[in-house]
This record gives sequence, C-alpha cells and structure tokens, in this order.
Amino acid sequence: MTKRTFAMIAMLAGGMMAAGTSFAREVTWWTPNFNEARARGLVQAFEAEHPDIKVKLEITTADGLPQRILTTLQSGASPDLIDVAHGWINGYAQNNLLTKVDDVLTDKDDYVQAGLDYGMLNGRLWSIPYRVESHAIIFNKQHFRDAGLDPENPPKTWSDLTTAAKALTKSGRSGFAITGGGEVGNTIFRSLPFIWMKGGDMISADQKTATINQPAAVEAVKFYTDMLTELKVSPASTLENDGTANRRLFIAGTVSMYQSGQFDVASIKKENPQIEIGTMPIPSPDGGKTASIIGGWSLIIPAHANNPTDGKTLLKFLAEAKNQAILTDTFPARKSAMDAERFQDPLLNPFKEMLAFGRALPANRNWVQISQAYFDGIQRILLGDEDVQEAMDGAAEEIQVLLDN
Repeated sequence: MTKRTFAMIAMLAGGMMAAGTSFAREVTWWTPNFNEARARGLVQAFEAEHPDIKVKLEITTADGLPQRILTTLQSGASPDLIDVAHGWINGYAQNNLLTKVDDVLTDKDDYVQAGLDYGMLNGRLWSIPYRVESHAIIFNKQHFRDAGLDPENPPKTWSDLTTAAKALTKSGRSGFAITGGGEVGNTIFRSLPFIWMKGGDMISADQKTATINQPAAVEAVKFYTDMLTELKVSPASTLENDGTANRRLFIAGTVSMYQSGQFDVASIKKENPQIEIGTMPIPSPDGGKTASIIGGWSLIIPAHANNPTDGKTLLKFLAEAKNQAILTDTFPARKSAMDAERFQDPLLNPFKEMLAFGRALPANRNWVQISQAYFDGIQRILLGDEDVQEAMDGAAEEIQVLLDN
C-alpha cells in the first residue's frame, strides 16, 4: 500500500468517524402504524441523547402481526425491540423467546399493576407495558333527557342500567348495545368483567377447572345476554355487531349507550360533533364492585435480539413517564404520566377510574380456544338455541378438555 493510498483511507475513515454514522450502533424497533408519528419523534429525541446509537424504525400493521412476531422470535435473528399486545406476552415467555427485563423496570408502584401482570412469569418480568386501556360506558346525554333521565346522574348499578336501557329504547333507538359478533375479543372484553363482578370466572385460579357454568358466572352471562334476548334493548343486529359496529350505530343516533374504550371518544367527536357525549364507569351489581379487563401494549426484547444491550437502553428511554405519555394513544401504563395535559379531558375520567378495577386476562396457553368456546356459547344464547345454563354447560365441557390437555 502506498503512502498516498494509506493517507486517503485514513482521511475517509476520519471523515466517517466525524460524521458519526459509520460506527454508530444500530437498534431495530418494530412499532405499529398507529404509533408511527409519535415513535418517529421519540426516536429523534433518543438519538439526540444517545448519538452513538442509531434506531432503525420498522412500522408494522395489524394484519397477521401476531404470526409475524412469533415467526421472527423463533427465527434466531430478531429485531431488538417489539411492540406487542399484552395478551401475547405470556406465550412468548413460556416458550423462552424473550429476554428478561427486570433490570429495566424502575418505580414499580407507578405502574398500573395489571399491565405488569401480563409480563410476569415464574417471578420474572418479560415485558414493560407502555399503554393501558379499560372500558367504560359511552352514552348520549340528549337521549337521556328525551327519555326523562338525568344525564348528570347516570346508572351506577345493574338495575339502574337495565331501567335506563328500557327507557331509552324507543323511536327506533336501542338503549344499550352489547356485542355478539365479529372478533371474539370484542365480546370477551365486554362480558367477562360482568362475571368477575359477581365473583365468578371462566376458569379457576389454578387453571385446572372450567367454572363458566357455575352460578355466579351463569347469572352474569344472563344479565349480559338478556339485553338482547329478554329486554330487547340491544340492536337486532347484535349477533353481527362488534365494537366498531356499535360505535357507528351510536354515531348514527340509533344506539343510546354502549361499552367501549376511550379511543372511541375522539372518533365520535370527529364524525358527529352534534352528539353531546357522556361517559360513566361500568355499573356494578347492587352492593358489589365494578370490574374491567386491562388491554393495551407492551415492549419486549427478543431472546435472539441482534443488539439487546442497546435495545434495553432504548426500552429504558421509552419507559420514562414523559415518553410513555407521548407514545400511547390511550393511557400510559405509568400513573404519573397521566398528568400530561392530553389526558385531562373530563370525558376520560371514567376510563381512568376503571383502571383501578382492571384485571389481566388469564395467562393460559389455550386461552384463544377457551375464549372461542365461551364465545360460541354466548352466540347460542343470543340465537335462542340454548338457555344460559345449557350454553355455559356446553362451553365448560369444551374448556375442561382444553385445561386437561
């Protein structure tokens, strides 16, 4: 090598080092498309704080996402950080596909506990939640007035809810829309909390016994399905309706109350600003407590991440309260992050209240099939093919087989 060639190589290398690009360490982060704009802003802030780390952002879409993530986790060459729905985490952890992140967690008491529960297995933490959400009841205040009800004093108990729903069901309007169709999770999220309120569950705490046909669960399922079968306060299309369909019916003015997450509030305001929206916690049985399922998203580091060390650095940054408040489009998993201005709309308060009564779904490897067996039973009730006890007995038989395997 000539002196001139050596000098040119040295000059080029020095230039690249000065530019800070060639030798920067890279972290690959997969995040959903609904987070894209916020994620890009956070990447800029992270890179400014960590100029030696470059973040490669890959945007994912909902279609086929669970399988795509599972495939990359099993591939042996994974990205360094991935956004996943809470309910997927335990299965990944059980199959040794994740890196422990206990060392990333700080201020544990600042987190909504149910969000952390999704990531716990064998006493170790396998994910950091950044987004949590729960359901509440969204209602039309003018419809309340039309029915002689006080919108400033909405239902607090199950009996209050049925009384209001019957009063609101008139002139082509349905008082309280439940779901009975679409993706199974829609009905799980809306009906399982009623079972919890009565002290029941779909399966026992030790996950050995199907309990969906026991008296407490049957009473709650009857309360839910009666909205269509007995009271006729849910739309005739209930068997086809998911959460999106109910929101559209509410926007069209043909539904007065329905259960959903806070994410629906912005859509309603945008699509029909004439509606005077009200929100309330989900009513509870007389003398009992309300309940909800905590949904949302967490961040995981794959077991076969290319750069897990810097992946954890990025994870720590995103777990900071101020950054969680930016990243999520519902509520942040950290309680202190809810002080951000964007979460101060009074309409969101009932959704915040419901977080305190939120629980994680059971972490069972057959949960998808268990949910389907329960959902099929709900549909048999709504179709009028079986009564509640018969349908839940059938669901329990199917679930028990899954628990025994």
